Amino acid sequence: MHHQQRLNDEIESVKATILGLLSQSTHPTHQNLFCILTQTSNEEWLDLAAQQLGNEYNPLIERMNKLEAAISQIDIGQYGYCCDCEEKISEQRLERDPAAQRCDKCAK
Repeated sequence: MHHQQRLNDEIESVKATILGLLSQSTHPTHQNLFCILTQTSNEEWLDLAAQQLGNEYNPLIERMNKLEAAISQIDIGQYGYCCDCEEKISEQRLERDPAAQRCDKCAK
């Protein structure tokens, strides 16, 4: 599925961004977390990162949560349906943001 690949690609991109920021930091805690995250499985990665990273990483963590939620929706056959009204989300909206959880009407 086209959207699933885009979601997975963006997850990897966000992870790479976080790891890049951590690797450039001179703070010992960041260096330690970088080492831990590079050895952590995908299932535990987001939870560990969310617990350990400061507020400056919140936008990246929030985006990863949305991406992971969309992947879960694909897995259970609910992808592309609004989480509020359960109507189909337009293809245009999903093209703009494959992690969209709401239709145009409910997103307003």
